Amino acid sequence: MGSNFLATKLRQYKAGISSVGNVGLPMRFRLFGFFLAFLMLIMAGVLAVLFATGIFMTGYKESYAFLESELSSISTNITRDYGTITVHAIDLACRLSGNLEQQLLKNGVAPGNMQDHPELLEGILEEQIDLLTSSLERTRSSGVFLILDVTVNPELKGSEHSRAGLFIKNMEPNIVSSSFTNLRYVRGPMSIARNKKMAILPQWKLEFQVENLECYARTMETAWNSALPLSRLYYWSHGMIIASDTEAAMLCLVPLTDSKGQVFGVCGFEVSSMLFKLSYSPEYMMYNNIFCMFSPVEEGKMQVRGSLLAGNYRPYNLSEQPLSINEGKTFFRYKQTGSGAFAGLHQTISLYPNDSAYQEQWALALMMQEQDLARIISGQNKQLAALLVLLVVFSIVVSSLVSRKYVKPVEEALDMMKSEKISKVPKTKIPEIDDLINFLAEQDEVVTNFSAPQGQLKQSSLLRDFVKNIDSLSEAERAVFNLYLKGHTAKEITDILYLSINTIKTHNKRIYMKLNVSSRKELMLYIQMMEEDKSGL
Repeated sequence: MGSNFLATKLRQYKAGISSVGNVGLPMRFRLFGFFLAFLMLIMAGVLAVLFATGIFMTGYKESYAFLESELSSISTNITRDYGTITVHAIDLACRLSGNLEQQLLKNGVAPGNMQDHPELLEGILEEQIDLLTSSLERTRSSGVFLILDVTVNPELKGSEHSRAGLFIKNMEPNIVSSSFTNLRYVRGPMSIARNKKMAILPQWKLEFQVENLECYARTMETAWNSALPLSRLYYWSHGMIIASDTEAAMLCLVPLTDSKGQVFGVCGFEVSSMLFKLSYSPEYMMYNNIFCMFSPVEEGKMQVRGSLLAGNYRPYNLSEQPLSINEGKTFFRYKQTGSGAFAGLHQTISLYPNDSAYQEQWALALMMQEQDLARIISGQNKQLAALLVLLVVFSIVVSSLVSRKYVKPVEEALDMMKSEKISKVPKTKIPEIDDLINFLAEQDEVVTNFSAPQGQLKQSSLLRDFVKNIDSLSEAERAVFNLYLKGHTAKEITDILYLSINTIKTHNKRIYMKLNVSSRKELMLYIQMMEEDKSGL
């Protein structure tokens, strides 16, 4: 009966591996968790690097670079084109001044006395029509005008605000690249248009109404009170409507003066809102809600009233209230009272030399709705976040596959050890598993030998080696071993021999090594085998 009991214990010792993992996480899940934690640690490092390098600010940087490049390009074009128009306007003023003075002197009239001879106006104006049209055709502008400080009939009601002159517009919609012009007559005597066979716009009127033409009065007054040359007396008006039912435009006005310095009118060119839009609209790409604003600046605010806009987009909430300029971390913020906010960049553009009679500030801005810019940038970050999520999913899948592949041969080997005789289990080429198989094979041999008849047990090489190795124990080790033979525990042995538990553990290690056993359980197994052997003799 003792033999069956001991054999059962050894088989339970061999089969103990079958219960491993019943408590706690299986090895596969532990390995999966390890791989996942490792990959998540790498992911955290990647995220830290991305934040440190500002990758999540890429949307802001790309938008800033685009706006900055577009702003620089458009401001360069505006500075060049407006400068060219100014030069042509000054040249036109010089030529008109000379021509008009010559014509008046031929009729014995000084330029300052034109109002006394209204009968001469039609002939004088017709003589200048060719110069005006040729100048318009050579200039990148949408119209040319001549306003004399006289009226046809000073007796008419409202004549104090009426001024004779000529206004010709170029109506070709693709004026920016067209090689020909499409001229229309807007102001001046009707007979001149008929004689020159020019088409007349429905908005035609005989004379200019200067009551609300503040730029005309300002240019005339400045010229009267200044000794500066014409190159310092030109004036760029705010965006305004020079004739009713026409589009808003900026006017470049230059005074007309005779040889004695008497001011008798103005001339110049216009840049219409349509021409401005065709010439200076930004490249859209992904920013199809961006718009360009060329605006006068007063008291640090951009004046929407008097500005020109370019682009296919005009915000519904852009009113005529001034835009305050607030500097942000990346973009400027432009805010109207009681309205939405815009984000973008702006640049100051100088329309006058430093010694000019006028020193108004102008600014060119590229902007969009603040929420539109935030949506564009967040959209780019969402793409990056989606890629990171895909990377996390990929990490989980890889961790699962790798852990399963790594643990699979171990699980198969353990299953074989539980279902087959240990000695028949093939090597797994995993050192730890193969060592366990060898150890259990030795234990299996012990069980087999012990389960044999008593006569065969005496021949067991394992038991013989164990008994033989007892003689190699030292006196102290033999004392401990003898107490184990009597069934005492390690704690009891410390009390009997008055030794510390660490000393007993040291003796145990030496006893296990000399007797070729790996644990106290195996030691007690051999002791029981010795007892059984004695009882069987």
